[in-house]
Amino acid sequence: MNDMLTAGTDTIRKYSYLVTKMKFPISTIPTFVSISKFIVHLILIVIMIVIFTFMGYPPTIYIIQLPFYMLLMFIFFTIWSLFASLLSSMSKDFGNLVKSMVTAVFWLSGILWNPETIKITWIKKMLMLNPVTFLTNGFRNCFINKVWFFEQPKRLLYFVIITIILLILAVWTYRKLRKEIPDVLN
Repeated sequence: MNDMLTAGTDTIRKYSYLVTKMKFPISTIPTFVSISKFIVHLILIVIMIVIFTFMGYPPTIYIIQLPFYMLLMFIFFTIWSLFASLLSSMSKDFGNLVKSMVTAVFWLSGILWNPETIKITWIKKMLMLNPVTFLTNGFRNCFINKVWFFEQPKRLLYFVIITIILLILAVWTYRKLRKEIPDVLN
């Protein structure tokens, strides 16, 4: 997740030769970077399942929802990569802002701690609006908590709404900037 937040932001700038030297669709660049990061993620998931099994926690029926969370993660981070890389290609400062914010997102997303333990309800609700928290809890629910995704419909709805808003912003930004990006990258 961390890699997709930061690497996804720099994809168009990193592969600027595809945009400036030839006619290459800008919108596909974040997608193939997401696919490459997703393959690494698949390998790490397999390693994690092996470690869990070796430590005495064999996979349960709840693991069948793992592909669902992985698909949601791939979709969200691909949309994020498109949106962020478009803005980063126009301004290097946006890429630096994202890199500095990733640490805060990491600590606030509940990757190292369970956000369910927070007693203050408004803080807990704010954390649950974070898509990374939803995905983190989804993976935790597959392996540890043994909770189905349909048992928490509000969280799924929040995630879908935020993803759709991000998609609308990404498409709007793409339409506005796609002709200007080759000139800016030259």
